[in-house]
Amino acid sequence: MSASGAAFSLLYELALRDFKRRYVGSVLGWLWGVIHPLVLLVVYTFLFRYAFGARLPPDEATQTYPLFLLAGMLPWLLFSETLVRSATVLTDHSALIKKSVFPAEALPMSILASTGLAHLLSLAVLVMAAVGWGHFPTVFLAQLPVIAGLLGMFSLGLAWIVAAFQVYLRDTAQVVSVAMTAWFWVTPVFLPEAFYRGKLDAALEWNPLRYVVMGYRAAILGGQPIGLGDLGRLLVFSLVAFAVGAVFFRRAKRGFADVM
Repeated sequence: MSASGAAFSLLYELALRDFKRRYVGSVLGWLWGVIHPLVLLVVYTFLFRYAFGARLPPDEATQTYPLFLLAGMLPWLLFSETLVRSATVLTDHSALIKKSVFPAEALPMSILASTGLAHLLSLAVLVMAAVGWGHFPTVFLAQLPVIAGLLGMFSLGLAWIVAAFQVYLRDTAQVVSVAMTAWFWVTPVFLPEAFYRGKLDAALEWNPLRYVVMGYRAAILGGQPIGLGDLGRLLVFSLVAFAVGAVFFRRAKRGFADVM
């Protein structure tokens, strides 16, 4: 087997094992990957639509708040879960890291792949729900794999960084958890962008997840497609995060075995 084939086989096995381990012993198994975002959807819809009275502006892709919310929540869950779980993945597998032949960078990659599989299941539910509410697929749905791919690159780059930091600084996982909470509230997941305009304009412009959420909603709900300028910004964010993460991880991993 070639080196690339062996690497792919290792990544496949790690991702599959991680996916199975998340649901081992449960009655519903992988269905929990769909149930979890649906439960969050119901709870948050009640809070923001009915308890707080949130309403969508007429220029949004949909006036159906559950669809609006889920289309923004799914990419955020993929991103946040990848980072939070990657923060401790190296220390959790210290026995593997101490083996000089083991490619440590494959562990955060397997987290992304495993989380991505659950993400695909939830996306299928969202698309079917959108059709049920009258939002039939359009040609702009073709943008979704591109946006999801860029989100994966951005997430993996940051995952490599936080995973490497955690080896040397064990408070990193806690910092990531706090940072995710702050980041979440400057991303237009629950509320439309109009709510942030004039208050957090800079946070929107420099928030890569904002462009991802925009793209998901446009692609799935049939709204205005993400423009080339916004897509270009997301591409730059993703390439920079991926490149910086790869270089940082490669340099940091030289000392992993010494501190574990």
